[in-house]
Amino acid sequence: MILHQVSNSCGNYNYNAFIYSDAIWEAHFHGNYELIYVFEGMANITVNGISDTLYRSELILLPPHTVHSLQVTGSKVWVGVFSEDFIDVYAKKYKYVRYSKFKCREDIESMLKKHLFFQGVPERFLHISCLYMVCNECVKNAVVYNQGQNHKFISEVVTYISKNLNLDITLKETAENLNYEYHYFSSLFHQYFCMNFKSFINLFRFEKACTLLVDKENSVTYVAESCGFGSIRNFNRVFKKLTPSAIYRTAFRYNISNNKVEEW
Repeated sequence: MILHQVSNSCGNYNYNAFIYSDAIWEAHFHGNYELIYVFEGMANITVNGISDTLYRSELILLPPHTVHSLQVTGSKVWVGVFSEDFIDVYAKKYKYVRYSKFKCREDIESMLKKHLFFQGVPERFLHISCLYMVCNECVKNAVVYNQGQNHKFISEVVTYISKNLNLDITLKETAENLNYEYHYFSSLFHQYFCMNFKSFINLFRFEKACTLLVDKENSVTYVAESCGFGSIRNFNRVFKKLTPSAIYRTAFRYNISNNKVEEW
C-alpha cells in the first residue's frame, strides 16, 4: 500500500524538519520536496522501488510525488519537507528529475549544518538561500537516476493528473491517454495507490487549491474551476473532508457577496 501524506502536500511555504534516531516510514508520497541528510550512522531508503543506503554526510533530494520509504535505526538523520515555492526557480526546471544521493563540499556542508540541519524553522531568507545551495550541490554532484520500469506507471499517472486537474478527468480517459488498456490500468492503479480514482484526484486538487487560495485576489469560484472542482459546493465538500474542521473554519472562510477569501 502506498500512502499519500496530505499534510506534506500543501504549498504556501509549508515546511517542517526533524532529527530522528529511530523511525520507519512505509512507502508513501507527497506533493512537497523532501531532503534527507545523515549526521551519523546510516539510513535505508527505497525510492520508486529501488533500495539504497545513505551514509554519513550524504544527502538525497526527492522531488514531489516520489514514492519512497525510509528506515532509520540507531543513527542521527535530519529530514526536511518543504513546498516548491521555496525553490521555485529550481522546481520549474528540475521538478520531474530524480537525482541520486550526493555529498556537498565541506565548507558548504558546515554552513548547512549551522543554518539548516536542525529542528525548527530558520530565518526566512537564510533558509531559502540554504535550500538553493542544496539544489546547486545536487545538480553539480548527483547524477540523474533511472526511475525503474516497475514504477514508471506511478510517475506517468501523477504527472498526467497534475497537468490536467482543471479537466473532468476519468479513469477511462486517463488510461487511454497513457496508452493502457482500461481494465489493466484500473488493476494497476488500485494495486499501487489503494484508493478509488476520484479520491486520488481530489487529493491533488486539494493541494493546488491550497496554493491558489493564498492569493486573496483569487475568488473561490476561480479556485474551484481552476482545480477542476466544478462548483463551490463540491469544493467545500472536499475541503471539509480533507481538512480538520477547526483549520477549515479559519482558513477557508469567504464572503458570499463578493466571492473572495477573507482569511487564510
